[in-house]
Amino acid sequence: MSLAIYYKDEEDQFVQVSESTPINTIHNGRTGDIKTIQLFVRNDDPDEWYSNVRIRPVDLVDANPYGDIGYTETGWGVKLNYSEFEPSTSEWNDLRWGADFIIDAIGSNDEADLSYHSFWYYITCPPNEDVKIKTDIVIDVSFTENMVGA
Repeated sequence: MSLAIYYKDEEDQFVQVSESTPINTIHNGRTGDIKTIQLFVRNDDPDEWYSNVRIRPVDLVDANPYGDIGYTETGWGVKLNYSEFEPSTSEWNDLRWGADFIIDAIGSNDEADLSYHSFWYYITCPPNEDVKIKTDIVIDVSFTENMVGA
């Protein structure tokens, strides 16, 4: 057990995304478009808590330096925002393409935190592309694992 990424399905149920599963998005490449998806990170182990949790987007196909998450290289771009509520346009504009974010702790030495922590995934597709399903961006989670009560 560990930290995992989730999304909500059509019935508003949480569905876990496996560690190597990309966040799939469908894009109208003719006009270009933007997709925003609410995701969640959650601890599923009542005996552990996590510190220094780093969440970042990674392009599986072209990871250096940013691939399709950096925007300036290809017109594709990804932004992440750690928030319960969907960011406004101006809040998205203030964020860097491809940047990660840090959660200081999920839980504490006294108890595990098994709640769902909301964050937002924003991806842009440039115009004049083929219509496609984007399947090469994953969310990488790194952390320090700690035992509750240790």
